[in-house]
Amino acid sequence: MQDDQGTVTSESRVETRKLIRDTFKRFDANGDGRISKDELHRIMTKISTGTMGSHEIETLLRAADTNGDGNISYDEFVTWVMGGNDFNPIDRMGSMNVNFRIMLPERFDVNIEERYNMDKLQLGEGGYGKVFIARDRDFENRRVAVKKVTKTGSCDLNAVRTEVNVMKDLDHPNICKLLGTFEEKSTMYFIMELCEGGEVFDRIITNGFINEKLTADIVGQVVAALAYAHQRGIAHRDVKPENVVFCSKSVDDTRVKLIDWGLAMSFVGTPMRSAVGSFTYAAPEVITSSELKEYTAACDAWSTGVLTYVMLSGKPPFWGSQSNHIRKARAQQYPFSGGVWDNMDRNAKDFISNLLKPDPLQRLAISDARAHPWLSSTLPSVPAQDVLNNLTHFSNSSTFTRMCIAAVARQLDHTHLKDIHKVFRSLDKNGDGVLSFEEITSGFVQMGSDNAELSNVQNIFASLDLDGSDSVDYTEFCAAGLGQKTTMQDDVLWSAFKSFDLDNSGFLSKKDLQGVLDRADVKDVFSTDVCAELGQEIVDKFDSDHDGRICFDDWKTIMRRCWEKHAATGADSGTLGKSPYEILTLVSQLDQCCCASETLLR
Repeated sequence: MQDDQGTVTSESRVETRKLIRDTFKRFDANGDGRISKDELHRIMTKISTGTMGSHEIETLLRAADTNGDGNISYDEFVTWVMGGNDFNPIDRMGSMNVNFRIMLPERFDVNIEERYNMDKLQLGEGGYGKVFIARDRDFENRRVAVKKVTKTGSCDLNAVRTEVNVMKDLDHPNICKLLGTFEEKSTMYFIMELCEGGEVFDRIITNGFINEKLTADIVGQVVAALAYAHQRGIAHRDVKPENVVFCSKSVDDTRVKLIDWGLAMSFVGTPMRSAVGSFTYAAPEVITSSELKEYTAACDAWSTGVLTYVMLSGKPPFWGSQSNHIRKARAQQYPFSGGVWDNMDRNAKDFISNLLKPDPLQRLAISDARAHPWLSSTLPSVPAQDVLNNLTHFSNSSTFTRMCIAAVARQLDHTHLKDIHKVFRSLDKNGDGVLSFEEITSGFVQMGSDNAELSNVQNIFASLDLDGSDSVDYTEFCAAGLGQKTTMQDDVLWSAFKSFDLDNSGFLSKKDLQGVLDRADVKDVFSTDVCAELGQEIVDKFDSDHDGRICFDDWKTIMRRCWEKHAATGADSGTLGKSPYEILTLVSQLDQCCCASETLLR
């Protein structure tokens, strides 16, 4: 807490002393009020990711045992942890539950042209708005796509806000990322990552059709995106070649994104009855719903079947009048012979025919489609050692460091994520768009990790799972897996800085910083008082011109500081590279069962 002069009081220190006392009990197995060399070795071995030999234990013992009696008393333990310059809230390590999705900036009554130069050439059109390319005024090489929606009588504001909420919630490598929103008077702007490779539709028009290998790759990515959305209770309802875009213009880059979620809908607790989407790709139950008949997310599976058919042949499976179209769709009458179909892999035909089932209950579910033999062979296998090493380093970083790097990762677009995208896909064996503990562990096993490293995977996984969902989302993985070279680029740091600068002032105040911490449910060693102390500490330490605010250059210094600590901690193969306070927090996180023999201090 702070007094009237803004000075941090000792209440947060009192809470920290309680943490120290509780942790001391974990070391003091026999309850005699002292930590012996053997007791020190027992606990340090449990938290070390490397070998803890006699030399390392004696080094720690000498550092804390000020009277030289061969044991660490409680007072010596407190002095060791809190003494000198080691006690820095910015370096604290604690578990946290932060929804990184809230790091998406939403600005109201802020002029977008103060931030971006908007091109006049229209890039595309979707939902209720038109899409343009824009350049960041401060970094010309940073380009984004901006969807401009004018709030008029024909604009369904509820649908527009639904689209924002859907895109904010969806965090998947094959779903176009929403980077922020602006709203001023009668206009809303969606700031999105720019995918300039063009629509799959354009590729079909240019080439007549798309070869089977590339089609399987693209459809596999679309299915992965839809499976992830369905798992979160969201149906796209407008899957078609125009809404699948290539990330870049390079013919060797086959990454695609599913875009235009303007017709998307949460189907949890709300029936879907609207006849929406494009007629050629809409499922029979959607076309005939007449606002009365309820349908399910299986409609996306049908559309994916049509999408696949069109990509492989360049023609739709059904055509003619509406009645003729529906009649043939219900009878499953579509050409599967002649032309390209005569030499088509039978697995490709099987995939399509299982999706184009008129009965939604008989249709191949999107959740099962990823495992179909035609798609399973497209899963990439890529070297992942550097990325997995970075995961270990990230897990050893301070809480504040992880929050800052997560903020950076939230603003990264596909241009910075090509390699990590491949690693994520290779680890995501079931294609659900998130990584489970088993999938992370499998990655370390494939890398040839030793038993000591594998025993630490549980702690690594818990550190990666920032939002406490029991799985690692794409942004969480990117935050942990990316290296310093990518995340320290000025344009990347700028976008993260601006995500906190909601009033577009160009500065971060202590209130802004505390607001970021308040939005994160930081547990263990971050009380409300410590959050206030941390906000003050950041301004005190990094405000170079002493105006009480953090400018962009100050922010870069903070991120450098985070990475220096990140690297120093990661370089340590055991525990000695950590400060006493970091050792304290690691010990405090041990399961109670690991220390069942502890007794309370009398």
